Amino acid sequence: MTMLDSMRRHIGWLKWTLGLVILAFTFLYVPAIVRPTPQVTGALTDVLAQVGDREITVGDFRTVFLRQLQSYQAQSGGEITAEILRSMGLDRQILQQMIDEHAALQEAERLGVTVSDAEVRDRIVSFPAFQRNGQFVGEQAYAQTLRAQSPPMTPAQFEEDIRRSLMLERLQAAVTDWITVTDEDLRREHVRRSEKLRLSAISFRADDFREGIEATDADVAAQFEQNATDYTVPEKRRLRFVLIDVAALKASFTPSDAEVQSYYDYNTDRYTEPVTLRASHILLRTEGKDPAEVQTQAEAIVAEARGGADFAELARQYSEDEGTKEIGGDLGPISPGQMVPEFEGAAYALDQGEISDPVSSMFGVHIIKATEKTGGTSQPLDDVRESIVELLKQESADERAGAYAQAMADEITTAAEPPTAMDAAARQRGFEPQETGFVSPGEPILGLGFSSEVTAVAFQLPQGQVAGPIQTLTGPAFVTVIGIQAPFVPPLEEVEARVRDDVIRKKAFAAAQERAAEVATLLQTAEDFTQAAETEELEVSTSDALARGSAVPGVGLNAAVEAVAFSLSVGETSDPVLTGNSAVILHVHERQEATAADFQATRETLRSDMIAERQSQFYAAYMENAKTRILIDVKLDVFAQAVV
Repeated sequence: MTMLDSMRRHIGWLKWTLGLVILAFTFLYVPAIVRPTPQVTGALTDVLAQVGDREITVGDFRTVFLRQLQSYQAQSGGEITAEILRSMGLDRQILQQMIDEHAALQEAERLGVTVSDAEVRDRIVSFPAFQRNGQFVGEQAYAQTLRAQSPPMTPAQFEEDIRRSLMLERLQAAVTDWITVTDEDLRREHVRRSEKLRLSAISFRADDFREGIEATDADVAAQFEQNATDYTVPEKRRLRFVLIDVAALKASFTPSDAEVQSYYDYNTDRYTEPVTLRASHILLRTEGKDPAEVQTQAEAIVAEARGGADFAELARQYSEDEGTKEIGGDLGPISPGQMVPEFEGAAYALDQGEISDPVSSMFGVHIIKATEKTGGTSQPLDDVRESIVELLKQESADERAGAYAQAMADEITTAAEPPTAMDAAARQRGFEPQETGFVSPGEPILGLGFSSEVTAVAFQLPQGQVAGPIQTLTGPAFVTVIGIQAPFVPPLEEVEARVRDDVIRKKAFAAAQERAAEVATLLQTAEDFTQAAETEELEVSTSDALARGSAVPGVGLNAAVEAVAFSLSVGETSDPVLTGNSAVILHVHERQEATAADFQATRETLRSDMIAERQSQFYAAYMENAKTRILIDVKLDVFAQAVV
């Protein structure tokens, strides 16, 4: 490994710690709705979720969320935003993972699982990134590496992360280490994974039989009478709301020239072309040597290099970095954050062709030459003025929206009649309350659009109360319910078109099944399946060898079809298999059996896979049961503000 590899490795290796052992479970503990409270929170110390006696604060959540956001942005070239992550529900997933981790740690403590300081230390010193020549790099280099992370970490923070990781590992081991599999289990699983079929499928789709089918008035009446509840109109609610429209606030503000200039002056790095640097170095190691003698030698080499000697030849003669010595000390292109701080600071301070004074780092003493250097020039203010204006307008709008929401929430919370207070607080700040028609869950709300958060709150909110602020894509909103329409079954004439279509669909499906049954009888007695299918002008989809879990051509993934297919013998044709609105006939042409030789070759790998799968399933079930003993309280009003 070259010295460059070693230095660069110190920067990137900690990525795995961002995904500390966090356990995913089947059931989501972040509820769709809690008791709505008209309150704005978001301070880093505010409690977002209580998990037994453990707390998850806004700061805890934001740290994990922002790390995940940075990771996605790095992968996407900056195209992923916090809004996109929220729209995908990743904010809830992250919170759920944090809740699961805290619950698991609490269960570990209940069972008496402990991790000693010595065990934490042993794990840390075992990491290759903290070793040099098989030995721990030392406390100073260890702390320096942690400080180089983004965001920086202290040894205490990192060691606590490692302690928690070890506790979770130990808990899972304690709960699941007894799990094993029998040889018979292995054989069955080997067959299940290895067996393959080549088959044909013929699908009779209900939609293909609709033509010519009619639904009489008697059919429609009978369908409605027998299945009236299928046409129930769900509960609807009429809402009154106040929207703090961030876009309108943005449009109403124009920053002054002085504000634009101030922002530019304080953020010149944003508008400066990154420096591209290529460097070479000569390394003199200090381990086991007199530092003063090494320094003297380094100064002599600097003088020689500045006197006109060829730097590459000096590197071949003096450098003790075996990885770069023979190539004249060339380190290649260097990006910010790749090198240790002492080296990087000195290298970037050089002009192209300039040679540094001796620079000391944990690796020894370096003499650095900047062989190529470009960039570092700034865009003029006039070139970036428009983008700065837009940014300041957005920042101002976001800040004002948050301040308005906080002030309104305070007034509404303390009011005797919250809906009246909502209207008054809104009008005082220039916002006009709006009303919707009756809406069902999942329908767009006039003035708010699609907002699952508003819908979730509104359909749990008693009349006379106000919920908010609720974060929407347009801005914070306050909502109150002004009318409730109970679920009801409408008269037939209002849903006749739906009922008539259902009658036709059912008749078409029955016709498809009837035709499939006729064809199945024919094909099951035919000497040649393919020829008989062609004679009937049937559309046949034939597969290559398929394993379980594969999509069947013309059908797709379907458990019922798969089960029937693997139950057939070679040359056998099935009865119709019903799949939604289709009836499917299957014929097996070839079967590849699982072999004993393959079983012996893959036996131990299969055993490990099965044990790991069973351990994971058992542990998930165990923790679901454990969480029933733990009080988990999520404050969604705080959560709504946590990633704004």
